Amino acid sequence: MRLYSKRKTQILYAKKTQNFLQEEIYRLTGEFKKIKTREIWEYPESVRNHPLSIDLDLCTKQGFLGIYDTTITEVGFQTYLKRFLQEPIEDTNLHFQTLEIQNILKKNSYFAYHLLRKFLVPDAETNEKFPLTSIKTEDSFWKKRRFLKVFFPIWGVISPLYIVLGLLFDLPLIPLLLLINGILFVTYRNDSLKQWKEIKALASGASRFQKTFIYLAKNRKTTKQMIGRISSLGDSSELLISPLPHLILNLICLWDLWKIKSLEKWKQKFGSLWNELQIQILKTDSLLPLVNFGFLFPEASFGNVSTVGNLTAKSLVHPLLPKSSRVFNPLTKMEPGDLMIVTGSNMSGKTTYLRSIAMSLLLAGSGAPILGTEFEFPNFQIHTLIRSQDSMEDGVSFFYSEVRRLSSIIHNANDSEKIPVLFLDEILKGTNSKERFIATREILSVLREKRAIVFLTTHDLKLAEVPWAKRYHFTELEVDGQMDFDYKIRDGVSGSTNALKILKKEGIPIRNEEE
Repeated sequence: MRLYSKRKTQILYAKKTQNFLQEEIYRLTGEFKKIKTREIWEYPESVRNHPLSIDLDLCTKQGFLGIYDTTITEVGFQTYLKRFLQEPIEDTNLHFQTLEIQNILKKNSYFAYHLLRKFLVPDAETNEKFPLTSIKTEDSFWKKRRFLKVFFPIWGVISPLYIVLGLLFDLPLIPLLLLINGILFVTYRNDSLKQWKEIKALASGASRFQKTFIYLAKNRKTTKQMIGRISSLGDSSELLISPLPHLILNLICLWDLWKIKSLEKWKQKFGSLWNELQIQILKTDSLLPLVNFGFLFPEASFGNVSTVGNLTAKSLVHPLLPKSSRVFNPLTKMEPGDLMIVTGSNMSGKTTYLRSIAMSLLLAGSGAPILGTEFEFPNFQIHTLIRSQDSMEDGVSFFYSEVRRLSSIIHNANDSEKIPVLFLDEILKGTNSKERFIATREILSVLREKRAIVFLTTHDLKLAEVPWAKRYHFTELEVDGQMDFDYKIRDGVSGSTNALKILKKEGIPIRNEEE
């Protein structure tokens, strides 16, 4: 049975590895639709409704957060999401240094891959996350039962001996002894169930993450002993499924107390090692999606933090574009207070360019490499307004929704330690062109005063007249009478439009095109 069980585990692990490798191939080739990712509603509400998630499509079926998610622990998954969204991580043990991912990738070419394989859980469903509990230092069970802690080892030995001898020699008081043990059992029953729950959780974690514990441990022999003993203790919890044998054992020898005592000894010997490795596992688990991104794309490079608040790159591209479709574009040096206005025809690549910069910032801020070269970024506070939504339930119009978002961005752009970096795509679309120009100009002026770096796309060429703006554009090419796009950024303001061409292509007649 042991050989069969071991063989079964090996086969499951091999199948899990095969599926993992297949998903890695899909990530490399850009076949993201073939990867089994989670639905939007399966993300925490705070994540799926986060402005960055909405504007950058992070939580869609083919969004970055799902495509590159390789976490297997509940805490690791939550930390990965917060780390990427630049949200604060409450547990100080899970804070990270910016060079940690870089150090993992530098160890050797296959270290990251082997690390990922050790984190595989053979019996896990797709996107399933598991708890990995820590050991509680306080011992509330014995704290309330100090006398019982001293008394029960003696009574727990005398009691079964007396029962055996009593049955053999017809001694009296056996019913009284069983009654005393039964009363004791009732007094600690509720608290002992909590102890058994902890034993189950620890044993389950030891079993699921056995390979990971051993792989990350410095002393593997001690770690194996730790896992073996808690797993053996966890096997004892199976008796709780059968209430009658469980009751009989407690009536005879106070069985629960012996197991709780064993748990206490295990904690005293291995508690600090367990907690140390548990934190290491959770922290590593939260980093692995970003490590894996760097492992899959060795051409990716790490950015450098600018001491003066500059944002620039020799080249960059959106990380979710397949290799065959990637067009790298430079990012001119943007200093605090700078504004870049990007104009261009429809579908030429304006919004994708903004998202490429924003995604590169999020990756670099998470300590991960970016698809680009010579990326320099400030200590930033990122804001996006690319996709606004109205709300019938709240009675909020599309325009008012944008205004509220802009107001929130302006008021939050006050952190003196961080440079606000804003990505605005066709803002204030819900009003007339005259008021939109005036409002946008004033908003940009306020943001300049706050030393924000602003990227703005627009079809309104009048906005490009803002005097302090850096002007760039994308355009379409005409090849054999058909529109073609090279997605290359160019200096200056766009001089072409293609809205009427697109309408005609889709069969909508334009009767007075010359006008």
